[in-house]
Amino acid sequence: MAHIEIYTKTKKSILDRLSMELGNRFERLKDLDHSLGFLLDVKQLITSEENLRENCKSAAQYYSDDFDGAELWHEVDDCRMLLRTRRGTDSDIKIPETPLELFDLMVSYGDNLCPNLQRALRILLVVGISVASCERSFSKLKLIKNVLRSTMLQDRLNNLAIISIEREEFKKLNMESLIEKFLRARPGRFGRLYDLK
Repeated sequence: MAHIEIYTKTKKSILDRLSMELGNRFERLKDLDHSLGFLLDVKQLITSEENLRENCKSAAQYYSDDFDGAELWHEVDDCRMLLRTRRGTDSDIKIPETPLELFDLMVSYGDNLCPNLQRALRILLVVGISVASCERSFSKLKLIKNVLRSTMLQDRLNNLAIISIEREEFKKLNMESLIEKFLRARPGRFGRLYDLK
């Protein structure tokens, strides 16, 4: 009977934590959508003036250390002019449809072209990914460095964390050839233990 109570209590604790973490993640993504969501619809951004100034001002208030709203608004306008000019000179040029395509276009002209727009797009493209990947990395770290391995050195811990996080790439490696290379590199130390030909 006591086992069932412990199991139920643990299960409720896990579900409560999971619910809280999902709520936090969605809240951060909702904040991102509220502040920079207008950059997601690139066609609308390039063709329409509607609410653009207000959206740029709102984004700059949220990310005041990263860019200026008035400059962002002017840079979006400059970007429109650039795309109209490019489209006018060559009808085969593709107009960006996604934030990533727009970012790639801006970067192809260099860092000095529309730096505020580049920063805003970079934040939009990276924050959603970084929220999940950071959490995943820390959960892997907890699994690797537990109480039994608390004396592990930092270098080994880092290497094990990388292997654990990048396990798909790790599975592709040929372990036999890696072990053989390692043994051949240190023949004096391991040569006595293994028959190296």
